[in-house]
Amino acid sequence: MKLSVIISNRNDVAMLAVTIRSCLEELKPLGPDQSEIIICDNSDKEIFAKLESVIPPPYIKSGQVKLLRQDFPCLFTARETAAKAAKGIYIACVDSHMLIGRDMFKDLVAFMDYHSGDRLMGFAHAPINWAHQHESRSKHDRDMSKSELGPWGKAYSTARPITWKGMPWICRREWFFESLGAYGALSQHRLSWGGGDMHIGIKPWLLGFRNWAVATSPGIHIGPFPKIDTPVGDPNSAIISKGDGYRYRLWSNSGNGPHAIGFLVSCYVLGGEPMMLRNKAAIQERFGRYIDLDKWWEQAKVYGKDEKAWLDERKVTTFEKLLESKPWDP
Repeated sequence: MKLSVIISNRNDVAMLAVTIRSCLEELKPLGPDQSEIIICDNSDKEIFAKLESVIPPPYIKSGQVKLLRQDFPCLFTARETAAKAAKGIYIACVDSHMLIGRDMFKDLVAFMDYHSGDRLMGFAHAPINWAHQHESRSKHDRDMSKSELGPWGKAYSTARPITWKGMPWICRREWFFESLGAYGALSQHRLSWGGGDMHIGIKPWLLGFRNWAVATSPGIHIGPFPKIDTPVGDPNSAIISKGDGYRYRLWSNSGNGPHAIGFLVSCYVLGGEPMMLRNKAAIQERFGRYIDLDKWWEQAKVYGKDEKAWLDERKVTTFEKLLESKPWDP
């Protein structure tokens, strides 16, 4: 099998249904029996009970769509569980609330096939866009000149190395586990949302691999949406939206530790305390309402200790030398 699409799902139902159908449409060019979709769900139990009803039955029966269950919340372990069950040579990761760009999977697979002899190949990325933006606003990478949580760059019209970005990405399944070490400390400790894309995006550079931009259609991220159990407007009026809430997009109860703890852990693993300090202001500005950095500073180092030792034994460059050399610049 050529490609396995992996999806971690947490409390998405309607949007997951849209994503699955979009994936199925864009997997057709790969040919019969050359692709699969593996969903690892870590939703609340009442949400999980509804999921199979939104997946077209013929695809469940044929095995092209597989639904796995994880009984605890954690994005990183859910993605790893889906990847471990994958049969494809390549794994491609998308969120559970996305539209897949025309020929995106086809182009990503073709890029990986063309570079199959490149032993330095890490991740290849389609650009990402958001449902409310024009396609010209698509993005391919992050600016790392001041901090790793710097602003988005742009999308590129030709293949070229990039710093890092989140999904949609593709890589060799074997490489993801054996060379990269997957999500490492973030999955080992089942941490809450935050830091995963930066973590697996910078590790390839430290280990001697390269990340690439692929000139293809963007994956379009849908949402976020407002909570549906929050009163809208005058609480005395009849216009009040009620429901069970859109908890996934609020990232509540998504793993151990506070929201965004993974950014702090990732900084320690990748570059030690100097990298933690380099990114402290950016993390504080963006996620300070969720995490007390001073309180969790030492605990983040405890979480990252084992993987940092693993990475220090294998990396071919330091984080400081990486920033100095900027191998992604043309």
